[in-house]
Amino acid sequence: MSSELTDSAQYDELGTSGSRLDNRSSQMINKRNLFGAGLAAVMLMAPQAVFAAGFANTAHSATSSGMAGVATANPDEPNSNFYNPASMTLRDQWNVYVGDTFIAPSVSYDSPDGTIESQTVSQVFFPPNLNISVPFADDFAAGVGMTFSWGLGIEWPDDWLGRETFRAQSLQTLNVNPSVAYSVGDTGLSVGAGAQFLFTSLTQEQTTILRSDREVDVMLGGTGNGFGATFGAMYQATDEITVGLNYRSAVRLNVDGRAHFSEDVNGTPFEQRMVDQDISTSLTVPHTINAGLGWQVLEPLWLGFDINYMTWSVYDQLEVEFSEQSPEGEPGETEPPLVIDADWEDAVALRIGGQYDLHDQLRGRLGFAVDMTPVPDETVSPSLPDNNRFVFSGGLGYNYYAFRADLAYQYVYLPERVIDNGTVDGTYQLSSHLVGLNVGYGF
Repeated sequence: MSSELTDSAQYDELGTSGSRLDNRSSQMINKRNLFGAGLAAVMLMAPQAVFAAGFANTAHSATSSGMAGVATANPDEPNSNFYNPASMTLRDQWNVYVGDTFIAPSVSYDSPDGTIESQTVSQVFFPPNLNISVPFADDFAAGVGMTFSWGLGIEWPDDWLGRETFRAQSLQTLNVNPSVAYSVGDTGLSVGAGAQFLFTSLTQEQTTILRSDREVDVMLGGTGNGFGATFGAMYQATDEITVGLNYRSAVRLNVDGRAHFSEDVNGTPFEQRMVDQDISTSLTVPHTINAGLGWQVLEPLWLGFDINYMTWSVYDQLEVEFSEQSPEGEPGETEPPLVIDADWEDAVALRIGGQYDLHDQLRGRLGFAVDMTPVPDETVSPSLPDNNRFVFSGGLGYNYYAFRADLAYQYVYLPERVIDNGTVDGTYQLSSHLVGLNVGYGF
């Protein structure tokens, strides 16, 4: 890889006699920074609106969301394919549950000296969810679910201080999840298994400052897919106690995409580095293990507790491949891969929630969760200034014969995270509001 362009004669070749690149831009000109750092920002992105630390999204049911994500051992949870496929055997007729989650994230930034403040652009995300299950034979059930289980995004203003690291980015992953379940006679045990078909898309924008009066937008995007498995079990230990287990395997997402520059830089020293070209990488989403306990305390009151474990340590590094020839390589030689360390750590979340029958047809829900961050100080960046998350939630559920409707609200609060590792140093504050609405038939 060629060295950074810091020689004054190279600046003059831009046709800007006497103009000099500022200090920040002189550190961001080589091809590895332009492509690799940009794509790495996508993969290390901050889907600030999600509700499990890292970039997992677990809000796929207003029933669960009203109890801060408690679902694994809840016999009344309608989105069985995602939260526990074994619970499909508890329904005696076909059912459908569909809805949307409206998510409004916010991230603020303060520079180390306190002189610069920024706020992300206001956005609302609305990932939909769908669950269908059908009983057949005596003890079997089958179903299919659709969720957007990884992603969302962030956008900073055009003039943000850190725009050379990234400015806007989005990661969306559709998970199509068919499952089957079996009730093991009169034992009180049900088991389920299924597949995950993941389809992902990502986009990212950042800015390269060539000089004080000229900036080039760098846009990257790509799509990919992957395959994984699921397993669930639910055990009715007593008339009041249920125990649940749900496992979702890690999935490797192979992504192919394109890098594009907003301006033509032919005739400048940058033309060999700012070249539209194909890029590829891969991202592994972690294994997820959920264990839950449900307790029908009194006739109108049900309480649940979930513990969630995600193996974020599978996300140790990102390797980016380029398709074009290296400026200093042999004929036909492409740019060497860029390897970026992430070194994330496994993380745990604890959730507690409950629902109370306010009326024959109306239920109230409350919940609280603590979700540990997997992102260490050494690699935390402004694209994901993650921290431990605290979730406060409430909701309502209404039944009318076989129809049901559920409404939920969550507030997600993250304490300030200070970045001091040479990226865009400063203090970051994240929070998010969520409103979930689902309707169903067959319950």
